[in-house]
Amino acid sequence: MAPSRRPEGPPALGGGALIFVTVGSMLPFDRLVRSFDAWAAAHPEEEAHIQIGTGRYEPVHVPWSRMLDGRSFEEKVASASLIVSHAGTGTVFAAFEHAKPIVIVPRYAALREHTTDHQLHTAAWLRGKPGIVVCEKDEDLAAKIAEGRGLRPSGDGFSKTAPRAFTDRLRRAIADAVRRDPPKPSSNSTLTRG
Repeated sequence: MAPSRRPEGPPALGGGALIFVTVGSMLPFDRLVRSFDAWAAAHPEEEAHIQIGTGRYEPVHVPWSRMLDGRSFEEKVASASLIVSHAGTGTVFAAFEHAKPIVIVPRYAALREHTTDHQLHTAAWLRGKPGIVVCEKDEDLAAKIAEGRGLRPSGDGFSKTAPRAFTDRLRRAIADAVRRDPPKPSSNSTLTRG
């Protein structure tokens, strides 16, 4: 059995072979953490890090953190060769902004991992998109990690800003609405003129 690993402090900036696992910031996801920890036990040569959030299960075969701050999270994503995550769109966008392949593992409402099955719908929508592998069964995680490592996402179509054509159309729509129905001064407002 591999030696236990303790929680990690500052983020390690690896040489690009790191597998970064995150369960998001809202809910625990012990099933994913436990599955990846089992994978790490069988692959002690691999560099990995898990952000476990508020989960109860603490990994013993891979360094972990409860919650990374924004900068540390970005550094982990940037230094990773592969992301393994719940099916949260924030992590998917982060992976694509850094052109990293991602294996997404949806939470199941029936297992009380979420209140709805919307992550199954997200996973279904993302299935087949460049750089994304969907893992719906714990026993498939090793194969999905191997599959994800062979992918190169394009990152096309993902941006932190809206396209210029969209913002121009939105600006015109707001201006038209204001012209048709100008805002009325509030009875509480006080205008002063110099």
